[in-house]
Amino acid sequence: MQSEQPFKLDYRIGSADADYRSQCRVSALLEHMQLAADRDLAGMGVTVSEMLDQGLGWMLLTTDVTIIRPARLEEEVSLQTWHKENKGVTWLRDYILTDREGTHLAEARTAWALVDLKRRRVVRPSALPFEVKSHPDLSLGEAPSKVTLPSELSLQEQYRLTVQYSSTDSNGHMNNARYADVCCDALTLDEMASGMSRLQISYHREIRMQEQMIVERSEVTEGAVWVRGRLAEENESIIFEAKLSLADSTASPSNQ
Repeated sequence: MQSEQPFKLDYRIGSADADYRSQCRVSALLEHMQLAADRDLAGMGVTVSEMLDQGLGWMLLTTDVTIIRPARLEEEVSLQTWHKENKGVTWLRDYILTDREGTHLAEARTAWALVDLKRRRVVRPSALPFEVKSHPDLSLGEAPSKVTLPSELSLQEQYRLTVQYSSTDSNGHMNNARYADVCCDALTLDEMASGMSRLQISYHREIRMQEQMIVERSEVTEGAVWVRGRLAEENESIIFEAKLSLADSTASPSNQ
């Protein structure tokens, strides 16, 4: 079943959204993407509270964001989103961020899964007792590819963090938007100044409050920095892998 128009969220870039360059942080964009998706689904009767009552939640598997031009502090923007289709257990959702003139500022393709919160397991789309309208005719491209670090890449530990209250959400784990901050915190000031043209993140497992993450990164390789988070426990299982493409590929290698 199709609806006529994708959901649209209009908002202004506020002080809490902006970084030291007065540009919208990527994590703030991810937060608004999450909010827009929630409101789109709520308009179909699939509210967050209804999901929790059913013991269900959404888990982001992979996000691929292309930044054409960073939104600026106090700029008025519009964020469109739509559920594109299901592929197996995967839910595909696309986004477009535009300025007041309709010029594209960013585009994103995401892949989600429906999760049984009690068992912490992925379930099939048929487990959702609601109808979710789709837009199979609208697409920004294929499903986002899973991020996998090249085997020959050397990573160095940059820092460690313990997940605290401020990073967690109603599902009890670190919210997906916070991972963008984790990645950006691994960059040097020169790399941040060069800007980011694309952010790709694959989430392999959740990390919960009071668990510790080891954050590692590569040198700048072919204009990109690879970042990985590992659980700081005996098994050191991988939490996420990411690729940050720099807008200025001449940025110097990290000396952190």
